[in-house]
Amino acid sequence: GSQRTKVVVTSAQMSITQEAFDALVAEVAAIKADANITKAEENTFYLLVCGVFVFLMQAGFALLAAGSIRMKNVKNILLKSVMDACLGGLVWYLFGYGIAYDADNGVDGHSANGFIGAGPTNFALSGVRDWETGSGEDLGLGNIGYSWISFFFQYAFAAAAATIVSGSVAERCSLMGYLVYCVLIIGFIYPIVVHWVWDGSGFLSAFNPNAMLAGMTDFAGSGVVHMTGGIAAAIAAAILGPRIGRFEEPEKFQGQSASLQVLGTFLLWFGWYGFNPGSTLLLHSDGGYYARDMARAAVTTTLSGATAACVGLFLKRLLPPALGGAGHVWDLGHTCNSLLGGLVSVTAGCSTVDPWGAIVCGFVGAWVYHGASCLMRKLKIDDPLDAFAVHGSCGLWGCIAVGFLATPAYSYAPAAGSPWRLNNVGVDLGTDCGLFYGGRGTLFASQIVSPIIIIAWVSACSVIMFFGLKTAGIFRISEEFEIAGCDISKHGGAAYPDIAAEIASMKKAEGIPDAKF
Repeated sequence: GSQRTKVVVTSAQMSITQEAFDALVAEVAAIKADANITKAEENTFYLLVCGVFVFLMQAGFALLAAGSIRMKNVKNILLKSVMDACLGGLVWYLFGYGIAYDADNGVDGHSANGFIGAGPTNFALSGVRDWETGSGEDLGLGNIGYSWISFFFQYAFAAAAATIVSGSVAERCSLMGYLVYCVLIIGFIYPIVVHWVWDGSGFLSAFNPNAMLAGMTDFAGSGVVHMTGGIAAAIAAAILGPRIGRFEEPEKFQGQSASLQVLGTFLLWFGWYGFNPGSTLLLHSDGGYYARDMARAAVTTTLSGATAACVGLFLKRLLPPALGGAGHVWDLGHTCNSLLGGLVSVTAGCSTVDPWGAIVCGFVGAWVYHGASCLMRKLKIDDPLDAFAVHGSCGLWGCIAVGFLATPAYSYAPAAGSPWRLNNVGVDLGTDCGLFYGGRGTLFASQIVSPIIIIAWVSACSVIMFFGLKTAGIFRISEEFEIAGCDISKHGGAAYPDIAAEIASMKKAEGIPDAKF
């Protein structure tokens, strides 16, 4: 048989000097500190990348808008898209971010309230002093640039909310009126809603144990961003009134470029992969599953948008004209908007629904978009980009869908410590889920009541704001300028000068005078 060698290790050989032990401990601590710094840096970089994706949606909005309106107003709508980003950035820096997120709860006796952020840190980022936060060995949000990048990411969302409104008032809203409402939406109306739902102290926040009911689950903004923008857009369009001749000669109001519409749609879809998955805000956190949620959100976002586009394509072709059908036409514009409606529909629940639930979100979203678009035309409210139908109505559906489709495994409301987690004998039942999974109904109630509160707030503010602009005489351009087009009358010439010159030549040959300004 084999021989075994007996090895005897003496206690002297097993011993380690205190100096060596201390060195080993220090080395482990250094490795752990480096790992934590790397995680923090990755979190910051992750949010930068996602924020850039969302910011690129501004280009998508610009192209979609330019393609959906008439040629004579292209420069005007493009300038407004540029100013959404530029003016919006300044307003969000000075006021909006501080109203939305109160970073000073419990600091120097400050107590955050559920309605509005009031702590000084995020107003003009005056309290972000990362050079005083130490070595950055932990994952504190003041370290490794996270405070700065959080502002940037949220700024990209705020600009998107204002851009939604610009599409609904295209071709007849004055630039001055636009600038005023842009400041008010980004600086006050929108950040209030953000504070309610996404700040931990907000009275509708799913992260607040003292929130109303379970708190609202709106992971990436079906209600906070899209419904807010969509409701404001509908009210703006209604108060401003339709474009001259819009409902008398609708054939003259076709979008000028299908290519730009499709490119804009694809850019928006691309940006949604920062919008939804990026709303995890982190990849690394103790006890969190943020990378998992990010990945799942990418899948649900894809499925909902794709489903809505397919359903919308056949809806428009097969429904009779009396129900909004296109008379057996494969309608490109309607398909693109259905796709966007599907993306909006899953934005609230992208991290909490199963893949089949995302398909349901998109399927219903296509019907919701179609019905809302038909309703706007029936009411003779002129919305050139269907901003309300895509963002307002599908945003509302996205919030409600969570109440049906949120899974037990992924739901995060009510927050720990909330009385709505307890049964009659005080036992903690955990988070609630959608009704389709046997939910207790608390989450569903939150997903109904919370959007109603948001709609009431946005509607009231929008009516005051847009009626004020109309009363002041700065909301709408003159009839003469509208007929001639904003590009020639306001922006020094046509967006397509060669085509404009050819049109002018044809008018001259027919004895039709050009407008002079």
